[in-house]
Amino acid sequence: MLETEYDVIVVGTGHAGCEAALAAARMGCRTAVFTLNLDTVALMPCNPSIGGPGKGHLVREIDALGGEMARNTDATSIQVRRLNTSKGPAVQALRAQCDKRAYGLSMKEVLESQTGLDVKQAAVDGLIVESDGGMPSVAGVVTSTGQVYRARTVVLTTGTFLRGRIIQGDRSYPAGRAGEFPADNLSSSLARAGFTLGRLKTGTPPRVDGKSIRYDLTTVQPGSQTPLFMSWEARQAFRQGRIASPTRYSPVAAIGAPGRGDGEPWREQMDCYEVHTNHETHRIIRENLSRAPMYNGGITSAGPRYCPSIETKIVRFAEKGAHHLFLEPEGWSTREIYVQGANTSLPEDVQLAMLRSIPALQHCEIMRYGYAIEYDYLPGTQVFPHLETKMVRNLFLAGQIIGTTGYEEAAALGLMAGINAARRAREDEAVVLRRDQAYIGVLIDDLVTKEMDEPYRMHTSQAEYRLLLREDNAEERLSGLGWSLGLIDDTRKDDIDRQTAAIEDTIALLNEAKVRPADALNEMLTGAGCRPVANGAPAAQVLAQPAATLAMLASVGLVPEVDGDIAREVETRVRYASYFRQQEAAVERLQRMEGRIIPEVLDYENLSGLRSEARERLARVRPRTVGQAARIGGVTPADIAMLLVQLERETAPV
Repeated sequence: MLETEYDVIVVGTGHAGCEAALAAARMGCRTAVFTLNLDTVALMPCNPSIGGPGKGHLVREIDALGGEMARNTDATSIQVRRLNTSKGPAVQALRAQCDKRAYGLSMKEVLESQTGLDVKQAAVDGLIVESDGGMPSVAGVVTSTGQVYRARTVVLTTGTFLRGRIIQGDRSYPAGRAGEFPADNLSSSLARAGFTLGRLKTGTPPRVDGKSIRYDLTTVQPGSQTPLFMSWEARQAFRQGRIASPTRYSPVAAIGAPGRGDGEPWREQMDCYEVHTNHETHRIIRENLSRAPMYNGGITSAGPRYCPSIETKIVRFAEKGAHHLFLEPEGWSTREIYVQGANTSLPEDVQLAMLRSIPALQHCEIMRYGYAIEYDYLPGTQVFPHLETKMVRNLFLAGQIIGTTGYEEAAALGLMAGINAARRAREDEAVVLRRDQAYIGVLIDDLVTKEMDEPYRMHTSQAEYRLLLREDNAEERLSGLGWSLGLIDDTRKDDIDRQTAAIEDTIALLNEAKVRPADALNEMLTGAGCRPVANGAPAAQVLAQPAATLAMLASVGLVPEVDGDIAREVETRVRYASYFRQQEAAVERLQRMEGRIIPEVLDYENLSGLRSEARERLARVRPRTVGQAARIGGVTPADIAMLLVQLERETAPV
């Protein structure tokens, strides 16, 4: 007899669905994950890259909480680099290019190997919603064949499949992605449940045949010559001489397995390439704007502002004579090259003409043409900060269904939705990350608080405490929570605790140590462009100079030698100590606001002194705290003052 009872059901196996399903199963819940096609698990329909500023921070946080994305990236990457190295530590981040096919196959194997997780190919057409006179509650799903699967909680991670429609030139047809059917019935089911649905748009660029590119006319972008990894597990494996690096002969690396010795090169990598558009490219696009769905009415929904189509860039930045394009390989065993920066829905003949106007691509052959896709989504103000919907209990949402764009944003939301769906199934309290605690907290708070009119994309500029939320300290910030949830084991937790203690001990030594004698150290400092120091100078003061390193101080015996990751963190903390204190003071002020809880049943319509716009927005968002209320667009400081007065009245003794 077919078993149809689960603790958690996850719909979708994109990046959000994979993380949600794995988190729920690893927390001990009997879990099922449904996909329209088992061959497209963790598909990367756009650029097969992971990371970058803001996004790389999310990936490190996912890893610190026990998620899978960082491990899978390290196991299947073809190139990795650290971006923004000339800037401060808050905005530096790793970015990896992955083998597209290997990434999906590797993640599929992880899902299939996970204890307590059933992977099923089926189209989910609707939700089972029940009500006993109170708030409606989801109780399971129904597939297109009529099969009923019941569950305590359900997580929807539908990506672009809700009434998806592909647009290319004057052609338009229903699709969730190229070659895949949309989920129209599930979209209708959500509308019947009372949700407000909107429409968003995203797009992809053409892919060209690598053998048709003039690489001698490009600028090569090689990978890092320094060992770099996104996951804790891969970094530990490398330290122990077990190199976890994929190659063209083994595109999926077994992280942690015995590997090559330290004498071997740290990894094989593929190059990426840079080219530029020119006046001829722009002329071709401008002369065909009447055939561009973005400008002739074929597309009416908003796309991501920070990842615009090439035609939008040409119009919006008309003064620019050239735009960067990046030619990025899609894997070890394919010649497909992704043209990053050329997202478009222009007709096929225009796409070919515009690419061939670029010298390096003058003879290029397009293997896949770019297209735009419109799809339904639920504005995030319809979900709580723990990602449960406000209208239907036990239903959780993650990814593009609540207005994000990007693999990393989806995975972060999926992880948190899976965690909270599992905790609800076990009747435990929800987990909500704060804005000062994680980029994931910033992401979710923005989605559920601000009324978005375009797909949300994570940038470091959105985190007001970004110096405290660096990529390098994600484990210190979040691994304790991951361990308490059962997503990180004792060994890893102990290792991170030891590393944290080593960082603090080293900083304490630096604050106590005095430079004596200074001769040898000054020779190194002046050679690096630093100021020389006098005998008796505090070691921490020496390290505060930008070009000074902990290795210099260790070489003269002021501190013991430490691991590279520990040294990097110590240098950052010492160098930016005054800025840390400023941000920590700001966090204390924020926490006072976040500590003022607003009752869920508060009647905003009858609050005296509030403007009508504030009443409407507060009632729609229903913020958890006064801090969240203050971040709602259209709610003024005066409105917050009136809200505080009302809260004082309600809590005052009678």
